[in-house]
This record gives sequence, C-alpha cells and structure tokens, in this order.
Amino acid sequence: MSICSALMEERVMDQHTGRVLNADMEFYKLAGIGDIGEIVVHINTEPEFDKRGVIGLGEPAAIALPTAIGNAVANAIGVRVPNLPLTSDRVLAALERRNA
Repeated sequence: MSICSALMEERVMDQHTGRVLNADMEFYKLAGIGDIGEIVVHINTEPEFDKRGVIGLGEPAAIALPTAIGNAVANAIGVRVPNLPLTSDRVLAALERRNA
C-alpha cells in the first residue's frame, strides 16, 4: 500500500470540476506481485505489547514509508521531488531544476 502510494498511485482530478478522472481500475496504477520485492514484516507479539489493545499492521506504515522513500530518493539524487508519486517524469524534472 505504501510503496504504491509513493511510486505509482495517483488520483488525477479535473481542476475545474473536481471530478476524479481515473476513478476506475483501468487507469489507476497499482503494483503487482512482480513489481515489489520480498516484504518481511516484523511485529512485536510479546504480552507487554498486547496491553495496547488491537493495532493495525498496514495503516501505520502507510504514512511513514512514502516519506522514507521520498527522503531516500532526495538523498540519492541531491534534490527533492515535491509530489507523490515519485514517477520517472517527476524525478527527471527535479534533476533538471537542480542542474538549472
């Protein structure tokens, strides 16, 4: 979920009407099993952690991971890409701004 948010998912909206232009799955890009490497999940299951009650596994990471990916890209290329998803076009545009 987070990787797709950082690298692929984009809601395209009409600026005048606010209508979502890619509201169906035909043009909304999501990663498939071959697009993402192995994901290893570590979760604390000791009794002291159970005192918090029920917690989610996917949702907390959904906020931090796109930021971490954006920071990694900025560190690698020396300039921030200001918008998600971090598509190749946006990365190249950021590189052009850096070199301008």
